[in-house]
Amino acid sequence: MNRNTAVPKVRRISGPNARAWAEFHLKYAAPSTYVPEFIWDRSAPAIGPFCTDVDGNVIMDFVSHIASSPLGYNNPELISLMKKLSFLPDKYAGSDFIAGHGKKPKKSEIPTPSHLHHKIVEITKTFGFDCAYFSNTGTEAVENAIKICYAYRENNGYGITALGAFHGRTLGALSLNESKLVHKNWYPQVPKIITMPFPDEQDLRRWFVISKDGVTRSYIEDLMHPKVGMIDPDETAYVIIEPVQGEGGYNIADKTEMQHLFEFCHDNDIPIICDEIQAGMGRTGKWWCSEHYDVKPDVIASAKSLQVGATISKRGMFPAENGRISSTWGEGNAMASALGYKIIDIIQKKNLLHNATKQGEKLKKIMADVQVKQKQIINVRGIGLMLAFEMDTEKNRKILLQKCLKNGLLLAPCGHKTIRVLPPLDVTNREVDLFAQLFEKSAKRI
Repeated sequence: MNRNTAVPKVRRISGPNARAWAEFHLKYAAPSTYVPEFIWDRSAPAIGPFCTDVDGNVIMDFVSHIASSPLGYNNPELISLMKKLSFLPDKYAGSDFIAGHGKKPKKSEIPTPSHLHHKIVEITKTFGFDCAYFSNTGTEAVENAIKICYAYRENNGYGITALGAFHGRTLGALSLNESKLVHKNWYPQVPKIITMPFPDEQDLRRWFVISKDGVTRSYIEDLMHPKVGMIDPDETAYVIIEPVQGEGGYNIADKTEMQHLFEFCHDNDIPIICDEIQAGMGRTGKWWCSEHYDVKPDVIASAKSLQVGATISKRGMFPAENGRISSTWGEGNAMASALGYKIIDIIQKKNLLHNATKQGEKLKKIMADVQVKQKQIINVRGIGLMLAFEMDTEKNRKILLQKCLKNGLLLAPCGHKTIRVLPPLDVTNREVDLFAQLFEKSAKRI
């Protein structure tokens, strides 16, 4: 498949082979968030955003596996690296044993978790970070983030999350979720979690409250006010926030109020965690979405595009005692950490942060132009290549997603009526133009 000439081509969605694969998989798999209409054929041609399904349909994937495949399919440099990764075990007890590749780290042909640590420091130097712990998933990155904050504060006090938040699916992370009932209904919760409004740039009415003394303040300032507040800042272990909420609907935080939130937390020595699992790693045109707000988080939780989970901070935030954080495979995923290192390297060398900004602006304009013509499409928004729009109803969202797929364009839902658009970071002008054609065609006559 040639990326410069590939075009979506769909005969039938879902075809007989897709239905057979779906039936085969779902027979014994627990119910989850599957999209059985799209079944990628890993043995078939694929490149960049283009892939082939099990019925031979060519699909343009503008979801990038929910931002976890930042360079799309079969990136040549990643494929070249993969061919060198011919050793076992791939996953090893990395929190117990450090593994090198060759005699000296500076002469290694293969990036190891040790090298990835150095690379992570490169792209977080604006925050002064010099330490990270790797794990398997984003939810583990969040778990470790809140653990080190509890330890740093030496209290088991309050955790503050935001309305609309999604931080993962382990019990600790679930306790911080405030986007959908299905995520946490009936599951036990970590105690002393308080939900603040999200400082949404589209609507700040919830963010401000009129206090008992008649003064208007932000919710968190009022919550911890020395005279009229309900909790003492010294009893607060952390605040966790997504600069752009992912699963919650691609809600974008207001810059001024984010700065006020960070200022308040820093003044009261409350660690603030930025969940950058979906928004980080160049997705918004900067390495970290926090950089758009001119703020400095105390901890970042990363994953998805990085290929491993990572809890990143200054060394002083991490417990000094060995064993306080650990995991058998946490620091020992040889293939994933090598790919994570190489992905960062490619983004740096090919200036893909600039590409994300440039192509994101072009995509947003395309969607805004379609919005003018189609009244069912509302509120186009996004930063860089983390883009979204809403439909007027959940039913129309489902219709549009199905029409896009039948025309060869894969998009994904989030929130309650939102559709997200996440092309690879190296998306080209030609691919953006193809998106425009497919999107406008699909949006007609909903």
